[in-house]
Amino acid sequence: MGEPTAERSVFLSTLPASHAERRRAALVVGVSIAVFLAAAPFARVKLAEVWAFIPTYQSALLVNDLITVVLLFAQVLILRSPALLVLGSGYLFSATMAAVHGLSFPRLFSPNGLLDAGPQTTAWLYMIWHGGFPLAVIAYALLRSHRRLEHAALAIGVAAVSVIAGVGAATLLTTAGHDLLPPLLVDNRFTPALFIVVGAVWSLSLVALVVLWRRRPHSVLDVWLMVVMWAWLLDVALSSMLNAGRFDLGFYAGRLYGLLAGSLVLLVLLIESGATYARLAASFEAESQDRVRQLREVESELIHISRLTELGQMVSALAHEVNQPLSAIGTYVRGSLRLIQAGDTAKAIEALHKAAEQATRASNIVERLRRFVKKDESHRTADDLHATIEEAAALAMLGNEAQVRLTMHFAPETPPVMIDRVQIAQVLLNLIRNAIEATQVAERREIAVGTRLADAGMVEVSVIDSGPGLPAEIRAKLFLPFMTTKPSGMGLGLSICRSIVDAHGGRIWVTDPPEGGTAFHFTLAAAADAPAAAARAA
Repeated sequence: MGEPTAERSVFLSTLPASHAERRRAALVVGVSIAVFLAAAPFARVKLAEVWAFIPTYQSALLVNDLITVVLLFAQVLILRSPALLVLGSGYLFSATMAAVHGLSFPRLFSPNGLLDAGPQTTAWLYMIWHGGFPLAVIAYALLRSHRRLEHAALAIGVAAVSVIAGVGAATLLTTAGHDLLPPLLVDNRFTPALFIVVGAVWSLSLVALVVLWRRRPHSVLDVWLMVVMWAWLLDVALSSMLNAGRFDLGFYAGRLYGLLAGSLVLLVLLIESGATYARLAASFEAESQDRVRQLREVESELIHISRLTELGQMVSALAHEVNQPLSAIGTYVRGSLRLIQAGDTAKAIEALHKAAEQATRASNIVERLRRFVKKDESHRTADDLHATIEEAAALAMLGNEAQVRLTMHFAPETPPVMIDRVQIAQVLLNLIRNAIEATQVAERREIAVGTRLADAGMVEVSVIDSGPGLPAEIRAKLFLPFMTTKPSGMGLGLSICRSIVDAHGGRIWVTDPPEGGTAFHFTLAAAADAPAAAARAA
């Protein structure tokens, strides 16, 4: 069963080995062979008995292997791979055997070693240890194509218990059953039986290397496991075949190869984990930027839809409003024709001027609607806020001039503001039309729109109506999407208004005027302070 594409690009066990990865592995093998060839002729040279070397070496192996176990078992939970489960169990076996081997080492913690060890216990534990791990690697290679585990967590628990039980059985055999095993060491020297046993152990590592090589295609983990088994071969050769006993050059050099073997996969796992986190962080950043872009596109669509909805509500008012200047134009033009026929050109010219004024009026009404409905990309320029307010107010009041009294109060010397004029007109139109609807049930139908200079280089715009006001439960959710008090409303208008104002570096809020009604306020950055406002909004 093939691995999913996403997994193949993340995990060492599924990521195909690149040529660069193979070159790095070959370099490590080449260096290890060179060191081996240099050390092999001197493997029997007796060196000083550094007893602190043993616990240091065993502790380093224990820590490295346990960390590797955690990383591999974590991948088992994700990939549910039986091959990784067996390999992680092999590293757990290696870690626990390293601990038991160190505890049983003679003259280290006690004259004969702990755990009721005998003279052959440590040697046999070493052989079982170095024979068990290659078996786990062979099983890993053979199980790579098997289907996934159904219950990964349970399988990990069973595997861990089985490994601990196996190590306990090996410890019991080499301690309580010590006399049943042939001697491998006599007076700290190797016996002929040892070479038979170590030959079998060495052969297992070679078989593991060959099986890994034949199981293609190789993943990154496969390549480095082959390097591990190669180091394992050199470890056994130096410390159990070419040397003469404990504390000679082969004894020390072989264990250094063992430490290399125990560290390689961990090092590669840690490096690849860091690279994976870096890739995930880059992917998350790209995804976040894509979502922001999509959100802006959706917001733009919602603004456009909101404009079209408002437009539909204004169609009847528009027909009435435009019909008046068109009727007047027709009247003036017909009158001009009669005056021209009568020879009174002066009055005809005057009538034509009035017709032109009415045409301009109709054109202005249509232009306001065209600019309002037009879907432009956000483009901010330093603009006259008062002109924008007047234009939006004229559009919002179409058909309502006789019913609602609109007053405007502008702060003197109001600076230009850096805005997208179409979007801010949308905010004003929405607020003014909401105010018109709010005053429908009021005895006094009045709306006041004004500006004032606020702090930090901001200009505040207010839209105040004489309606009944807002209940507290509505006020708390007023700017949330789909929150509306209108029977036929979508609840998007004020939410869109807040998004537009926030994007301009300002804020929008609502208050209760002392004289009653509702007051909406929002701020915009003056043109000179727009960059700072944008930074605050970000």
